[in-house]
Amino acid sequence: MRVLEALKILEDATRECKDRPINTPQVNEALDVIERYVDTDWRVKSFRHNLDGYPNPLGLGGDAGEGQQQELRVSFGGIYRCVRGALANQIGTLGRIYLRSNKDPAIKAEIDRLNVELETMPERWEFRSG
Repeated sequence: MRVLEALKILEDATRECKDRPINTPQVNEALDVIERYVDTDWRVKSFRHNLDGYPNPLGLGGDAGEGQQQELRVSFGGIYRCVRGALANQIGTLGRIYLRSNKDPAIKAEIDRLNVELETMPERWEFRSG
């Protein structure tokens, strides 16, 4: 699984957590992939901690799924920024390698692919339900 695919899985889980259980093998695999790209591991730990939602045994204070979604939105926003930054850093690193490698076309192709991916990612992730 690629990191951007993993990011999409986590984004979908954040949006859908009020409608379905999200503590699935696919979401956990996505978190394992993302963990390598996030500079502060507490963001991923926080997301994992909130996979099962909140119990609301007394039925007080509204929908428990709303609280879960709010926590996941914060965690995912931080994860998104870290992944976007890691992607930009990777492009820079590959650019330096490209210049030292007599302009290897395979490295240039990877830089171009990553640039396209980065351009599709807004600077800041915004939650949109639905």
